[in-house]
Amino acid sequence: MQAHRTMVPCSTLLLLLSAFVNARAGALAHLTAQLPEVPAPPQGEVQWVAHSMRMNGLPMTLKVFRSPLPPDEILSYYESQSQRWGHNELRRSIVRGSRILAIRSSRYLITIEASESVAGSEGTITVSGAPENFVASTTTQFPHPQSARVLNRQEYDDAGVEAEHLSLASTRSAPLEAEAFIDELTRAGWQILRRAPMQTSSRGARGIVVEAQHGAELAQLTLQPDQSRLATTAIIVVWRKS
Repeated sequence: MQAHRTMVPCSTLLLLLSAFVNARAGALAHLTAQLPEVPAPPQGEVQWVAHSMRMNGLPMTLKVFRSPLPPDEILSYYESQSQRWGHNELRRSIVRGSRILAIRSSRYLITIEASESVAGSEGTITVSGAPENFVASTTTQFPHPQSARVLNRQEYDDAGVEAEHLSLASTRSAPLEAEAFIDELTRAGWQILRRAPMQTSSRGARGIVVEAQHGAELAQLTLQPDQSRLATTAIIVVWRKS
């Protein structure tokens, strides 16, 4: 379907959709501002992924880091730092080769994940509210068919610019599910800017990309066969709400 002349071009759409990754203050600020500020590891640097976000209803912040120190030294550093943040419960674990340190209190949960790299270590620093203090929720207002089940919902808020990143799954094929999404969006007043096939694997499995607009709202949908579950379609929605 051809877009109306007043609509945003697809290239601009993609740039606007990517902007939500730098989310900072906004409606979530009163929650994330209460979370501890975790410093960079020794001799290392951090980069923000999200200053203010929710993961299935849980407010959190997220950084990535790099350091020339090995993972065990990284975790030892944060264990010593945690003593400055009050009484905490510490737990180490190893998941798929990554070393993980969980620092838990009654108010927050800090998770440091460190993996070996050529230059030392790299990983993530996640700080969230205590999970037991929040109600988990994947409910979204984004139009979608009942056949598509929401698995994960990430919310971002940047000084009034709101966005969601949704992961969904369906037992129907990608083409059928794409048409179902298009029907739901059209009924909700959205304009379909683009529907195009995409190559998703060397075996020839094909996915579908759908781009849509509703006033100031922009969305990109990617539907493709789930390689781990061949009878399932994996769906990613990036929704810039304002």
